[in-house]
Amino acid sequence: MLREPRKKKTKELIVRTAIQLFKEKGYENVTVEEITQLCGIAKGTFFNYFPKKEHMLLYVGSSYNDLLNEIVRKHREGPLKDRLMELFHDFLRLYLKHAELLRLVLIESIQSTSGSTDDTSNLTLFQQSIRQLLEEAKDNGSLRSRHDASDCAIVLVSLFYQTLLSASADADEHKLTADLQKKFDVIWDGIADA
Repeated sequence: MLREPRKKKTKELIVRTAIQLFKEKGYENVTVEEITQLCGIAKGTFFNYFPKKEHMLLYVGSSYNDLLNEIVRKHREGPLKDRLMELFHDFLRLYLKHAELLRLVLIESIQSTSGSTDDTSNLTLFQQSIRQLLEEAKDNGSLRSRHDASDCAIVLVSLFYQTLLSASADADEHKLTADLQKKFDVIWDGIADA
């Protein structure tokens, strides 16, 4: 019984230490040895939790899943187009708050999801949440679209991530929101039947 809390505490220590080092030195400049030394653990202990350094980024990404669900639940009222844009804006704010780390998480998530059938990745869960909102709107008649909700969700989520990844390091929230809104409007005109 005492072993599980200790394992959880060790895993959290590894992740916190790694994130701090990534912020200080940059992801590419941090080694597993540095992480384990600062944690005071053996290198083998690290690999008991994470097969590779990259897996820590995926773990960080999956830790945002509950927050993702909370943000989606928060935007349940009003016209769907406005709700989706507000949802994206909330995610944009979160991303900008931790941009350096979340950019790495996003890139690693995209790479690991490519060709994967894993339905639990943060990218897949985000797409499923958007798909569900689109399907609900189609079912209640507030969205008329000849397009499949899954395809529309993939396009919208891809647009969002493309906007984040193409943003410069010094882009501000206002500029990114305006850029996202402009692209979103173009895509929305293709999704929603007039």
